[in-house]
Amino acid sequence: MVNIVEVNDNEDWSDSSSVASSLEDSEEKELALYDPSAETIRERLAALKDMVPPSTRQAVADSFATTASWAKWTGSKIGSAAWIVTTSALVVGLPLMLSIEGEAAIVAQEKEYLGAQAAQNPQFGAAPNAPTTVVPAGF
Repeated sequence: MVNIVEVNDNEDWSDSSSVASSLEDSEEKELALYDPSAETIRERLAALKDMVPPSTRQAVADSFATTASWAKWTGSKIGSAAWIVTTSALVVGLPLMLSIEGEAAIVAQEKEYLGAQAAQNPQFGAAPNAPTTVVPAGF
């Protein structure tokens, strides 16, 4: 069983007005000591945490985690695609480009040779059935 004892100590509290005035004094002292410029962003965000209900905080955290997961997955897939395109271009495109450039050099050399041959024999001119341009095989 619970016993309730009433304590009346009139020496500490003379009346209700003195209680109210002492509370106002303590609030004024607390406000006088509070300096908002000394507050960090972390402290301000921690104070906001109490204003947002836990269900809302959990929903925001879940949506942030989902967005981060999708961003990581997308970045991974884009990186893989870039790797495939780059290596394919190097393995297939570079040799193809070098072979086309080599054939173009051979064609230019043949044109130069035919031009030099025609310059040495101006009386004969160019051969009548010689093509004017050399076309590489396959083109």
